[in-house]
Order: sequence, then structure tokens, then C-alpha cells
Amino acid sequence: MAAPNILDTESDYGSDISAEDELLLLERTSQDCQSAKAKGPAHLPPRPGPYESSHTDLRPGYTDIIDHDNSTAPEVSGTSMTSAAMGPSRSELLDTDVTYPDLSRALAGIGDDRDGGAKALDERDTESEEFEDNRSPLRRFRSYPRRPLTVTDLTAGAWCELQYWYTLTRLPGGRRTKTPAMKGGSIIHKKLEDEVHTTTQIDVFTKEDGFALRMWNFIQGLRTLRETGMTRELEVWGMVQGNVVNGVIDELTHDNPNPEFENELTEIFNPAHDQMSLHDYFTRNGNPAGALSPPKVYLIDVKTRGSRAPVTKTLLRPAKIQLLLYHRFLSDIAAGRLDFFKLFRRYGVDPDDTLSDGFIAQIGSLHDEIFQDAPLPQASDFCAHAAQDSERRDSQQGAGQLLKYQTLRELLRLVKAEVKLTFPEGQKSMGLMLRIQYIHRNDGEKIDVHDFPVSKQALDEYLKRYMAWWQGERKASGVDIEEAFKCRTCEFASDCTWRNAMAEERMQKARVREQERRQASICSRR
Repeated sequence: MAAPNILDTESDYGSDISAEDELLLLERTSQDCQSAKAKGPAHLPPRPGPYESSHTDLRPGYTDIIDHDNSTAPEVSGTSMTSAAMGPSRSELLDTDVTYPDLSRALAGIGDDRDGGAKALDERDTESEEFEDNRSPLRRFRSYPRRPLTVTDLTAGAWCELQYWYTLTRLPGGRRTKTPAMKGGSIIHKKLEDEVHTTTQIDVFTKEDGFALRMWNFIQGLRTLRETGMTRELEVWGMVQGNVVNGVIDELTHDNPNPEFENELTEIFNPAHDQMSLHDYFTRNGNPAGALSPPKVYLIDVKTRGSRAPVTKTLLRPAKIQLLLYHRFLSDIAAGRLDFFKLFRRYGVDPDDTLSDGFIAQIGSLHDEIFQDAPLPQASDFCAHAAQDSERRDSQQGAGQLLKYQTLRELLRLVKAEVKLTFPEGQKSMGLMLRIQYIHRNDGEKIDVHDFPVSKQALDEYLKRYMAWWQGERKASGVDIEEAFKCRTCEFASDCTWRNAMAEERMQKARVREQERRQASICSRR
């Protein structure tokens, strides 16, 4: 770090030398500097090791740091810069009475000096950021040790890529500014979650504890889904082009949001679905005759609005991408395709590190409350699964049984077992209908719903283009002119390069049209 330059020609304590002497001093100093360079370079401090950081600014134009606590100047190896022409000798100075000026005004301006130093640092940081701009957004903002990609990261481009780029580069922590609308939406989501789950405070002591808690919450969410037919706020993980992505699903349910629509789509896309024999009908999927087939899992995303007006397609686009991502991630988990050890490596946790005693004790003390707070399923529903759940609960009662899950690797076995119980048919247990539910922000009233089918092609096309920006293969783009209404609520609209370029382009086109009109008018007069 360099100290701010405190030499000010407009200071109240001006220079005591004339302009000619000052010029002579500068010339002599320059000669001495050249002489020092000719004799050899000054000794630099040793280069920091790979795990050390150096904060020394070696750029020219900055003075050396002085340790004011010890009241000594730093030692400099090399040729001395003192000479007779620069002023009286040290002995003469010692014999002279020294009058110290009143420093009250200077001390009062220390804050200003610090601000100036901060500005200088900001300028250097800006230069550094310009250099780092050559890296892709993925490497800059979502590479270890930073958090991995989120579903929010991957859906922001469906609204405006450039807005999200400004969010990452200009806002603290790369997070959007909390608006009253966002706070109101968080309150609604919290109320919906409390209808299903009871929140309990758990202290974590290590990174492994933190990830184990997320896995326990995932387990509890699956159990609640099986026992009640619905769960909320379920965290899931997935992979997109080799990158770990996580997100939280608003709601999972066994109730088909639109069975008529799904049946129509099934008939359209499966025209060769002929009638099967009675034997095949009652024995399909390996179930004995008369057994109920396991339910499918459907996803719902809840959005809050302050307006009761119908939702446009533009507003639906990010929510659609979000649900398509959730469906793909959960399908991969149900099919056993997700490699949890890649998650462990990405989050920097050791799957074989023993969880802390305090964390295990808390989970053990809350075991009954966590896993028995949901009502049991009806006896007539899925007897086989209910029996398996009962055996599982009986085998895990008490804190002693929890000792079977002292590491993430051991806990992963339980996660996989719960996944098989929840998705007995693997990926086929996932329903093909998705729903976006809009509710009013103030009173929670349902104001609109939008049901749509799963589309692998639509998601692949979107990710191919959007991930090209995250990978640094292209720059972020703004919205089309037809969607310029989005700029009205954007906090970066005043200095948005895309918006300004679009405005300039329209101005240029208007000038060209006006010039053509004038030329046509002149020609008609002739």
C-alpha cells in the first residue's frame, strides 16, 4: 500500500525556497537518481511464497511507507540522495531553534487525505478489474472458493443478461438490491414453508456440518412428500456443462396440476400407444394385480405480484426456465445420475471427515421432532412404502443409531435410500407437467396459474446460448427494443451501455429518415 502524496503547493505551510532553487533541486535529484541506478538496483524484499500475499505497491509515483508508531523512516539501500545543494547539514539543523507549526488544521484534513488514498486505491482496483475482465464471468464469480452457480444465475439471462452483469460487477457481493417487492415475496414464501415445516435452529461447527445439515433437510423434505403428498422449499443440485448448480424448489406435490392437459400431450406425442391386454394392464411396472401404481412428482413455482393484471409471456420466460432446470436436476437425482462426490469436491468438504460431536448431538436430540412431525399416510395408500418407512423409522430411533451417519459418505447412503423410496420408478416417477402459480403479494390470493409441459429442447437451446456468456465466449446483451419496458425498473438504466447504444441507433435512423424526406421534398419541388 502506498501512502498518499501530502505535498500540496496550495498548503497553508508553503515552501520556503524560491522557484529557481526548486528547479535546481529537481535537476540535482534527477541526477542522483540516475547515479543510483547506474551503481546497482536497490535490494527488494523477498518474493512472497505461493500461500503469501504481497500488498507492496511497486508502481512509480508513490512514496515509501513510514512507520509513524516508531517515528523512523524506512531504510533504503543504495546511494544516498543528500547533498550540500539540497540545504543545510544535519549539525546545522541541530543547532538551530526549530519552530513547529500549528498542525490542527492539517490533522482536521486527515480524513480528506484518507479519502484521497481510498480514491487512489479505487483507481488501482479499477485497473485491476479491467485486467480481470479478460476472464470469463464463470471464473471471476463462480469458481472455487466462491459459491457455485445457482438456478437464479442461470435464469437471470431470460430477463436481461446485461442487468445481471451489472449486478455481479457493481453491487456489493454481486447481489441484487433488496426492494420492498422482494421483501414482500420473501414473507409470503416463509409463510408457505411454515405451513409444512417447523424451523429449528441448528448450530454448525464445520463446513462438513453445514453440508450434512443440507442433506438432512433434503431427506426430511422427501419424507414429508411421501407422508403428506406435498413438501416445500426442497434444495436440489445438478450439473450444467460440468458445473455444479443448486437451487430451491418452491413446492413438490403428488397432485397433477393439469391431468387433462397431460393426457392430451401423451396422446399427441405417443400415437402408437395401443391398447394393452388386461394382464399387461394389471401387471405393468412389475406390480401385482390390483396394486396401485406409485404417484408421480410434480413441481410448482410460486411467484408473488403486486398487480392483478394477467401475466405476459415475457414475465413467464424466467420462471419457465427455472422449473425446467429443477425438473432436470430432480430427474437426475431420481435416476441416480448425480455424482454427490462432485458436489463434495466443489463445496470443499471432506466426505470422510467426522461430523462434530455438537452437531450430531443436536440432530440426535431433535430426531423425533424432525422425522415424526408429519401425519402418517393413510393405510390404504401405498402399503408397501408405508411399511418400509415404518421399518426405517424403527431402525433409526435414538441418538445411538445416528452414529451410523458420522460422515457425509455414510449419510449419502441414507440419501440414496430415501431417493429410491420417493422415486421408485426412477426418472419415470417425475411428472411431465409444470405449474407457475402467481399469488398477490399483499393478501396471498391466487391470481393466475400457467401450466406447461417439460421441454428438453427448449432448455437445451437456452442453456447453449446463455452458458456461452458465462464461459466468456461472448459479451452480455441487453433486451430487445420490444422489451424496453424492463428498463423502467432497472437500477442501471441511467448508464446502461446497451440502452444508450439502442437510443443512439434510433436517433441515427431518425436522422437518416429526416434527411431522405428532405431530399425527396427538394426533388419534388424541382
